[in-house]
Amino acid sequence: MAEGDNKSVNMLAQETAQLEEQLQGWGEVILAGDRIVRWEKPWFPAALMGGTTLLFLLIYYLDPSVLTGLSCTIMLICLADYLVPTLAPRVFGSNKWTTEQQQRFHDICGNLVKTKRRVVGWWKRLCTLKEEKPKMFSHVLNGMESALMWWCC
Repeated sequence: MAEGDNKSVNMLAQETAQLEEQLQGWGEVILAGDRIVRWEKPWFPAALMGGTTLLFLLIYYLDPSVLTGLSCTIMLICLADYLVPTLAPRVFGSNKWTTEQQQRFHDICGNLVKTKRRVVGWWKRLCTLKEEKPKMFSHVLNGMESALMWWCC
């Protein structure tokens, strides 16, 4: 049992290291976003609500079609993927990267890997349930949809 746990921990560490390497150019931006989401300053909630409201007002005002909205979203993602690793060191200053920031970045990447594993695990369980017990799958799915509908309304 201990060997299996050790293998799982090693795989988790390896996946976390790979994710850290892939997101290295986004490190400063991820840490800034983490500080905003954790509301480290008292004005962060107001800024977050204001930014969200502005985004939805912009979408409401422009009233784009689904295809236009999807195309613009994909274009902005591609532009950010190109520009953020290039401009982030100039904006944030890469020489300010401390061990505390590196540890926080490592923790964030570890949490992302764990969340991905949970989602994949639940997805596999649902697929297995669908294959082995289709009626139970239908009942579980209907229950989840009903709970989501009750919670949203």
